[in-house]
Amino acid sequence: MKEQDATNQGSWAGQGPLRHLASLQGFTDEGERAAYWRIADEVRNQPILDLGVGPGRTISLLRSLSKSYVAIDYLPGMVEVARKKYPFVDVNVGDARDLSRFADGSFALVVFSYSGIDAVDHEDRRRVLREAYRVLRPNGIFWFSTLNLEGRAPRERPWSPIWPARRGGRLPYAADILQLVRGIPRGLINYVRLRNLRQHGDGWAVAPFSSHSYSLLVHYTSLPHQRAELELAGFKPDPEVLDPDGNRVHGASEVDFFNIIARK
Repeated sequence: MKEQDATNQGSWAGQGPLRHLASLQGFTDEGERAAYWRIADEVRNQPILDLGVGPGRTISLLRSLSKSYVAIDYLPGMVEVARKKYPFVDVNVGDARDLSRFADGSFALVVFSYSGIDAVDHEDRRRVLREAYRVLRPNGIFWFSTLNLEGRAPRERPWSPIWPARRGGRLPYAADILQLVRGIPRGLINYVRLRNLRQHGDGWAVAPFSSHSYSLLVHYTSLPHQRAELELAGFKPDPEVLDPDGNRVHGASEVDFFNIIARK
């Protein structure tokens, strides 16, 4: 097993991350909501493949579009939770880098939400793009979100945290601050532990991610590089790109991540 896989799977296997992911419901951001409604009518009642489904947040969203739906995740614990929540849905252990169980042109829509594609290294990420392209029908859609190399996350460090925005009254805000401060020592330990696994390329990087106290090692990409990678995999030029607020992105941007709608 690759070190990045072992690192991330070990982090997500903990009860804390699992509970957090299982608690999420609905859309994660306005960009995801906007992308969903842009493609909804086009893929309605068509076959859908949901990659990295986790504990099942996206199941109800995508099953409302089509009953011809299948989901996979490479963590058996995540699949077990999803199956318990949705016992009549086709959810299986599987890896987005190897979709050989599915024939060419099987799906009208392939989804990889919540920057799940960024959990693997640079070469494996290319494999995901190629596999998504292969299993899509002509003009099929690959909708995914990805972390922006030009955003703030690659520059975050555990010793210089980004303080949370004030919410509610003084007590909720104080609780957020306390939780952040308590996490700094663990974040420092994880950051140092993973620092030798950092990688940098032309328009991309692999580095620790602040989520879960820097215990995750993720891939970041610039938007020009992502566009080039999609074309290399065979997708049509000029995919639709949305920022977290649901606005269309055309050029350089410093937002944290993008929702991308690419077509075969």
